[in-house]
Amino acid sequence: MAALTNDAFWQHSLAVYSKPGVAEACLTLQDRYQVNVNLLLLLHWCNVHQYCVDAALIERLKQRVAQTDPAIQRHRQQRRAAKGTDNYEALKAAELALEAEQQSALVAELNQSSDAQAEAGNSDDLVTLLTTWLNLPDTPTTRLLIDAVINA
Repeated sequence: MAALTNDAFWQHSLAVYSKPGVAEACLTLQDRYQVNVNLLLLLHWCNVHQYCVDAALIERLKQRVAQTDPAIQRHRQQRRAAKGTDNYEALKAAELALEAEQQSALVAELNQSSDAQAEAGNSDDLVTLLTTWLNLPDTPTTRLLIDAVINA
């Protein structure tokens, strides 16, 4: 399977995020449950391309997120506090640049992994796996939110 490129993942993310209900589900998962949306969107890409991942790869991807997320979180707080000010759009653009950097780190990890493989079919329930991998409570609400993104 060809390596995923940063631009292809960014374009995939934009396309998925723009689908009805996805942005709302992503923001709820991010704000209420501290889910990293870039990781979730990468897992969506893996699902669409039948690229199976295991718990070890998920942990490495989470480590990449942990390296980049603090800067994004700080910047997001600044942007939200600046809503309605002249700085808001510039802060939003800078936050998107940080998100793109984080996506690049995730793509690099996925591409260098020997654990991920393209293969059809996965007997495990993907929503259940993601609930576990993303450390979410297994509730009807979280399952619906994950399902809204993964099946977009």
